[in-house]
Amino acid sequence: MKVCKYCGEINSNDSEYCCSCGKNNFIYQEEVRCPHCGEINDKSFEHCIFCGSTLKPHTHTHDEHDDSAPAVTPVDVREEMSAIYGGPYSETARCPHCNALVPIAAIFCSKCGTSVASLHEHRVVQRRVCPHCGRLNPLEAAYCTYCFCGLGEAATEDLQVTHESQNHGDIMIRQTYLEGLHGKKLICPNCNTLNPDDEVFCVNCGLKLEIDPIKKYCPNCGSENPSDSSFCSKCRWSFEGVNPDENVKWCCSHCEHVNSDEDAYCSNCGQKRKE
Repeated sequence: MKVCKYCGEINSNDSEYCCSCGKNNFIYQEEVRCPHCGEINDKSFEHCIFCGSTLKPHTHTHDEHDDSAPAVTPVDVREEMSAIYGGPYSETARCPHCNALVPIAAIFCSKCGTSVASLHEHRVVQRRVCPHCGRLNPLEAAYCTYCFCGLGEAATEDLQVTHESQNHGDIMIRQTYLEGLHGKKLICPNCNTLNPDDEVFCVNCGLKLEIDPIKKYCPNCGSENPSDSSFCSKCRWSFEGVNPDENVKWCCSHCEHVNSDEDAYCSNCGQKRKE
């Protein structure tokens, strides 16, 4: 997966532009491709978060190598699932610029960066209402994804796709909601689960839904920095193209951390600079 250096949003590996803010500067995470469905997962995962298949092969010695194993060709499982099951997989549109599939939660096309929120604005979709807990579920769901109650005779509800915008510095962040008679639900951009509009983390996959303050991610060491930083607080990398070695520095007498001349306090231990 790739982390956007501007807003911190996690994007799929094939995204050329951030699905949240539309920028195209990323930091890559260590990742592995699922041998069953071809989707990308974090390297630390043992099972694919998309299909549940085992990601880590059985332990082999260094001399063992299975040449007979067939090569896995990655496929876009969203298109295959759309043709078979419909439901949330079919709730997509085609990007007007590159013709890529964009789900209803998408703000920007992950292939070309084109703004696509207007493609789904005011679109009406249906969800099944669980008779036990009242939660909304995909139409093809046989059991409630929250309480596991059977949905055989569950009623359906029409909801409308809407968007809300928030300004964070010089970047506008938009989020997608489904609005119905009983209020609005925030759509998780990772798994399409509907969450209460004040939920901080997705109740299904754990993705953080609350928008964090904009950070700058250092391209040299990957550290987070405030959006108005001129230099990385950890390695002193310049965000403005200035060579850190060309700037006057001072060494902290307490921890010997090297700081910029403009710092009154040590960025490592907080010790006040001694003249």
